[in-house]
Amino acid sequence: MLTFLWPLGRFLYLAVDNSDIVDNLPRTVAALATWQRADGVPGEDVFGALAQDLADARSRKTDGIVAQLINQRLVGTRYLILKTAKLAEEGAFETAPRAAMLQHFPEWNRVEVWSTIADDSARLTDFYLLSSLDLRRTAEGSVAPAPAGQAVFVQVLLRTIWISVVVTLVCAVVALPVAHAIVAVGPTASRVLIALILFPLWTSLLIRTVIWIILLQANGPVNGGLQFLGIIVEPLDLIYTRTSLYIAMVQVLLPMMILSIVAVMRRTPKDYMKAALSLGAPWFTAWRRVQLPLIMPGILAGCGIVFVFSLGYYITPALIGGPKEQMISSFIAFYTNNTLNWGLAAALSIQLLLLLVLTWCALMLGRGLVARRSAA
Repeated sequence: MLTFLWPLGRFLYLAVDNSDIVDNLPRTVAALATWQRADGVPGEDVFGALAQDLADARSRKTDGIVAQLINQRLVGTRYLILKTAKLAEEGAFETAPRAAMLQHFPEWNRVEVWSTIADDSARLTDFYLLSSLDLRRTAEGSVAPAPAGQAVFVQVLLRTIWISVVVTLVCAVVALPVAHAIVAVGPTASRVLIALILFPLWTSLLIRTVIWIILLQANGPVNGGLQFLGIIVEPLDLIYTRTSLYIAMVQVLLPMMILSIVAVMRRTPKDYMKAALSLGAPWFTAWRRVQLPLIMPGILAGCGIVFVFSLGYYITPALIGGPKEQMISSFIAFYTNNTLNWGLAAALSIQLLLLLVLTWCALMLGRGLVARRSAA
């Protein structure tokens, strides 16, 4: 509870938390309580309240937080807030604050700036959740799609799901014959094959990813070999593509799928397949109608593990995928570490968490269907 759930819940809460604006601008929020956008630029009392709040925030060194939060909602207001706070601390707005602020910074004559502050006067906000879905609130308070140039997150989410699905399906297809071979061979050969499968798991993920960069780069062994054989003349663009990302992710996650299927396949009696074949069924028909339902729990478990790991993958897509192949984890890391927009990072994390919950529900439903079919 203390080391996992509480930190996770505290971080996800940032997706709706708006307390920094309310705590740093209490007088301004109270003064804007009865203000409407149609009223135009607020009066003297609101300007005076804002000057006092920004002066206090400057003395507490929290004016940067206020500027960053307002700038997230209305781009271009960061330096306006910071410069106003600096002059407010120096006492430049003690007399006639409205006229003084408009004289120094005509930008305060924009109704959009005051509307942005007024709209975020509650301790809870849906700004980050809507932004993560490429939505915005209009001046009238309704929800509308974001401008085309700013609508990126839904596309990133769909890309993440698609890449994870493809990687999971490829791993399942490749893992099935490998698992059959491990179970079919003798004990010594089986242990050797298991050791070869486990060996990549003992190697650092970063090292395995860098190896793929070396192999697939323009002057790497793959392009060099193809040129040596005369198959190509110029090096191919193998790295920083969707294909290279698929290859690297499948190579990393394939052992988990194989081990999940092998664990179930070893508990499956081999006599069932022999009985089906002896009764005249073709091999594929016997495998599809007898063997496959019995090993389906292992396939579902492997698919669940691979899909969940794929959804949250960061290092491999960041290093091997191109700018257009980045997954949602890269954006979460970017907003957490680079721009410090933790609210948007938390909102994107909620999307990822909901995908994990849906995956778990789908696995439970699939296991239930397999169990009922087997019982029938």
